[in-house]
Amino acid sequence: MSYQKIVQVGAGGNVGVPVLQNLIAAGKFEITVLARQNSSYTAPNASVKVVKVDYTKHQDLVDALKGHDALVLTQGDFANLFSVSKIIIDAAIEAGVKRIIPSEFGNDLQGPAGRAEVVFTPKHQVNDYLVEKSTTGQIEFTVVATGPFFDWGITHQFLGFDIPNKKATIYSGGNARINTTNLDTIGAAVAAILANPSQYKNKFIRISDFHVSQNEILSILEAETGSKFSIEEVDVDKLKEDSGRGLAAGEWNDANIYGVVKGSIFGSNSSANWGPSDDTEGLGIPKKDLRTELKKLI
Repeated sequence: MSYQKIVQVGAGGNVGVPVLQNLIAAGKFEITVLARQNSSYTAPNASVKVVKVDYTKHQDLVDALKGHDALVLTQGDFANLFSVSKIIIDAAIEAGVKRIIPSEFGNDLQGPAGRAEVVFTPKHQVNDYLVEKSTTGQIEFTVVATGPFFDWGITHQFLGFDIPNKKATIYSGGNARINTTNLDTIGAAVAAILANPSQYKNKFIRISDFHVSQNEILSILEAETGSKFSIEEVDVDKLKEDSGRGLAAGEWNDANIYGVVKGSIFGSNSSANWGPSDDTEGLGIPKKDLRTELKKLI
């Protein structure tokens, strides 16, 4: 039976916006967005209620969360992910919220490769905390792995392609396949989980639109733009190793963080490659065509 009352935290970010859009489009949920007291966030739809609250005041959070069936966390503050998530999770448990979907939405962190990634420690902490609370029946969870975001990763050059300048950064030959997901698909998955919560109780699931290599993407981009891309080859395992040394030395800058993350995606011990079979079809999400989606981004 579908949940009815949903509360979302972090509705204005890269993942938060499409999640909220899909919850609205489903037409079956009463939606509340929780925002910080000093936030300028406004609802995109009159049907969405916005409640502003001081996260440092536990009882205010509890009161704001009472009466909701499920909580969706899509906040993007990675540095404070665990500390903020824990505050909200504790309040949600006290408020009687049944299900939490945490702000995971990335690599599969449950396998050996994912568990070994220190850079994802805040996500591990959130997941482990939810598992701990679920074992005593205090809360249920669903954790969603998506691999890197496909449309965002193409347009922001995170996946290695600078389309306007016809350049590509190819990691370790470009033949390694990864699972990757459009942001809208993530939103659709969250809505589908909340519409059928019993099937996904206390589960770690994986979704993706594509299981694809950089070279496959490059071939389509060159064909559709009619241009040959200039190529920069990068040894991604070395990049990850060098960046990891920087993190170990306390240099938590974007270059080192992204170096490790890209190694975790494209490297020889990838946590973003689980193959073509996952939970996407079971959620009722239609299969996408790679060429069609890339043409939208050119």
